[in-house]
Amino acid sequence: MSRRRQSTVSIGGADAFASDDRGVSDVVGYVLVFSLITITIGTVFAVGITGLEDRRAAEQVANVERAFDVFDDNVRDIQRYDDPGRSTEIRLSGGALSLSETTTVTLTNGTGDVVLRREHRSLTYANGDATVAYETGAWFRGDGDGAVMRSEPRFVAADGRTTLPLVLLYPVGDPTVRGDGTVQVSASRRSTTGFDYTEANDGPYELRIDSTYADAWERYFERTDGFDVNGTATENADDAVVVGLTEADDALYAPRIALDVALRR
Repeated sequence: MSRRRQSTVSIGGADAFASDDRGVSDVVGYVLVFSLITITIGTVFAVGITGLEDRRAAEQVANVERAFDVFDDNVRDIQRYDDPGRSTEIRLSGGALSLSETTTVTLTNGTGDVVLRREHRSLTYANGDATVAYETGAWFRGDGDGAVMRSEPRFVAADGRTTLPLVLLYPVGDPTVRGDGTVQVSASRRSTTGFDYTEANDGPYELRIDSTYADAWERYFERTDGFDVNGTATENADDAVVVGLTEADDALYAPRIALDVALRR
């Protein structure tokens, strides 16, 4: 009797142990929880790093924009107060600052004769698809194929007279610097600075700007009174905007300020 009971108990205990899968369930649960935690941490880390990189890049470009705003103010001070020159510091943050791109401003009179033509450079910062550029008295922010004018030139068409103050930049020394660190942009007045002007009754005048930022120029002229945008043209793969400026009996004045610009580390 006791042997049978002992045998039965032994056999029943083995069967119970063999059918108990609680240990396996604990292992599988641990693996699933650990995998979920790992995936969550990896996703948050990847997304967070990408977001931080994007935020840092945006802040770097924003700093450059503020520096170009200061450069614009400095150029206007040279115009207003006849200062010999001013300096502006721009942090590169892995980008490139150059005076390589060319902008051309052309004025023609009512008979199609060229009365003014100025070819000069634009101060351009580039970092990836983002660009910030200053040319002809205005500065722009570009991103890929699009661009907006952030600071307008002091062009005025009113009271029978059109005034186009032209800021012309010319490089001195190495026209391009790249990498990290801070660059000092020194702008000094050239001896050729003066007035270009045309007589009345020689209009209507037409302005053509060949520029990388022709679309932004066109939008500026469309929203500014006194200018008639005739359309855009393309020549030698360079964009251009063509603008009607004055009536036939109006006068046109184009005071210019020519600046030598040096990029120094």
